[in-house]
Amino acid sequence: MPLSTAPASPARRAAEQFEHLRSLDIQIYCLQETHSIIGDENKWAAEWGQKRACFFSNHRNDRTNGVAFLLNHPNLDFINWNGDQNGRVITADFNTPTTTIHIVNIYAPQCGRPVRERSLFFDSICLYLFSPHPTILSGDFNCVENPTLDRDPPTDRKDHTSTLRELRETFGLRDTFRTIHGNTRLFTRRQGLSQSRIDRFYACGKISPLSEQTLPGLASDHDMVVIEVNITTTPRHGKGQWMNNVASYSDPTFKTWLQYKWNQWRTLQPYFFETKAD
Repeated sequence: MPLSTAPASPARRAAEQFEHLRSLDIQIYCLQETHSIIGDENKWAAEWGQKRACFFSNHRNDRTNGVAFLLNHPNLDFINWNGDQNGRVITADFNTPTTTIHIVNIYAPQCGRPVRERSLFFDSICLYLFSPHPTILSGDFNCVENPTLDRDPPTDRKDHTSTLRELRETFGLRDTFRTIHGNTRLFTRRQGLSQSRIDRFYACGKISPLSEQTLPGLASDHDMVVIEVNITTTPRHGKGQWMNNVASYSDPTFKTWLQYKWNQWRTLQPYFFETKAD
């Protein structure tokens, strides 16, 4: 299944960009920086195709931020979608011919923003990542985890990515480019004499990245990142009685996830009067 991050260009008409995107053999587009307002969403969804697109804009209606999904294959459908009010997060479940996948697409605050704002943003992504389905996190992260490999010229600059790293480790997400290409250097955005790889995909263990490449963006300083993935489907269960797999309790990833869920539940407990958190 081919997926792509794609920078939107406010300098180009939506129809012109849509024509270009339709011409490519990519099934799901994850767009960032659409610079849309709420009034654009229905119009653009109609231009792309009803029930084939969803947009989330900044509710201040000031044409900042903006994220979206576009489906470019007849055998894909949205099950549901959600997003934030700042036009920085959109998430959806997609039906494919073989399984359901969950994708979170983000446009993170820039490095020039306060560190606390960026940390709070990546913390908030947790609520969108919880899903029973194979999960992909994509988008413009506006930071890199390894400045030596992912910035040109290399630098020891600190992007304050500890919260992102904790998020990735909690949900077992891997950088798909590093999984395929190891320590190869490749860049997705150019600014003056510098380059960086701030546009990325992360995938859970049930999703195997097969290839990853970049394509020129349309009138943008960002490239499109295109990945091809294989998704492991859940085996069918027979009619026998379900048994709890207690071996999961010793798995470090499961224990981290369970502790996080427990702490999260405790914060919600006051709203459920018949429960009591010890």
